Amino acid sequence: MNLNRQEIFIASTVAIALCVSVVLVLFRSLQASFLGAAMVIAVAIAYRFPRQGLWLFLVYMPFAGTVSYSLASIYKSVGGYVSYSQDYALFHLAKDVFYFPALISIWLSSSPLKLLKNLKNNLKPLLIGILILGGFCLLTLFLVNFPQQLSASPPEKPFLMGIIGLKILIGYIPVLACSYYLIRDRQDLQNLFRLQMVISIVCCGLCLIQYILLTKGICAGNVNLPAPAFTRVTLQARCFVGGSLLYNPQLKLISLPGTFVAPWQWAWFLIANSFLTAAATAYESSLIWRILGFVSIALVLVAATISGQTTATLLVPIIFLVLLWATEENNRWLTYKLGIATFLCILIANNFGVFGSALDSIISRWNYTPPQQFIIDQFNWIIREGVPLFGNGLGRATSAARKLGDIRLIETFYPRLLYEIGWLGTMAFLGVVSLTTISTLKAYRRIQQLPLRSLGICLWLFVLLISYNTFYYPLAVEPVNIYYWFFAGVLLKLPTIDRTDKGINSKG
Repeated sequence: MNLNRQEIFIASTVAIALCVSVVLVLFRSLQASFLGAAMVIAVAIAYRFPRQGLWLFLVYMPFAGTVSYSLASIYKSVGGYVSYSQDYALFHLAKDVFYFPALISIWLSSSPLKLLKNLKNNLKPLLIGILILGGFCLLTLFLVNFPQQLSASPPEKPFLMGIIGLKILIGYIPVLACSYYLIRDRQDLQNLFRLQMVISIVCCGLCLIQYILLTKGICAGNVNLPAPAFTRVTLQARCFVGGSLLYNPQLKLISLPGTFVAPWQWAWFLIANSFLTAAATAYESSLIWRILGFVSIALVLVAATISGQTTATLLVPIIFLVLLWATEENNRWLTYKLGIATFLCILIANNFGVFGSALDSIISRWNYTPPQQFIIDQFNWIIREGVPLFGNGLGRATSAARKLGDIRLIETFYPRLLYEIGWLGTMAFLGVVSLTTISTLKAYRRIQQLPLRSLGICLWLFVLLISYNTFYYPLAVEPVNIYYWFFAGVLLKLPTIDRTDKGINSKG
């Protein structure tokens, strides 16, 4: 019997999936078995169809935390704390089965390499910077993490900790090339931002339902939990979607995770989507999709208000004001946009009486720990501790690696980099994000068409903010560490789309 390549591909994928499933059910658990089989199928699809794999990656990422904690018993309560099962890491790596196979497939094919060769002259400094950063990270891995591994006592695994730290720090930089490959023309660009609108509306709508369930008492939150869980963000208080949350109305404490694993990831998702929804609305030509764009803006504003995240509550309205001004030349239309977005936001959120409490929370937290003083204190602490030439080891300040050894919780980004990879690595990383900012600015300045320029300025301001932000560490945590590189690649592609459209129009 003669089989074609497609049939062989399907048969081999199913066979491997069954083998993996059998092994996992024997040595791990039934849920790990199902997940393993699904991951094998996802890997095969993403490798065989890299474009579809990248689209699935973008869609699944915001819901990865919800899927993990809803469909899998990967944690259990132990008094006021939470313990995790052996399947914890497997479920949290599930999203990467769409990304890495697609990335490998793209790099092995010839056409994307031709695209990158066309970009080589414009992006040569950036590519050199990325290689230098990768070199310093590898030096830290082999000169710091590896010696630590040789002298470590079980259960510490410093080298594996370094691998995780390396993946989190630079593992998503190739997304820049993937997005350049994914977006071929104006239609792909439009589909991307319409998809982002829908994702934003769905995620913020689910967060709103989560908030209602908590305020109506359907979800208990932290109220009846034992110490110390009743005043902390914890999975024991999980409600409807997402992961760890904090809700204790008696103590006026609220911190929602939306659809993500933790509230701080949700906060930076909202901040990122303030740029992306404004960009989508400014670029969109269809009236229906522009209306949906206004709805997405309003829901992001509402979610930022009710979620109890001071950073998002403070930054999201400011970002929208700046972007709506930057993308609209006609002040009358600017007023119209602001009026609709503000009206919808007030109409929805005022019913829950959250504006006053959100403002009080911002003021109290600012007075308790001023952000600028907090950042200065973290830098001073790192300098007093002393920074080794290649740092203290990759992953040593990464929460994802906490099960592999002792870590230090450092809540600002560049002090964290200094602690992990030292002065040389930190300067290399700063050089890479600076070159990214400069390259994307040059790309924006080459755009001629007004809708693409409006889109480009939103994306560039997003790149600018994240590049030099040191409060928290969004460049090392999902989803911003993915969105940053992905939309930088999209912005670099806009001049090509602009030239193509002008060429088509001139021929027409």
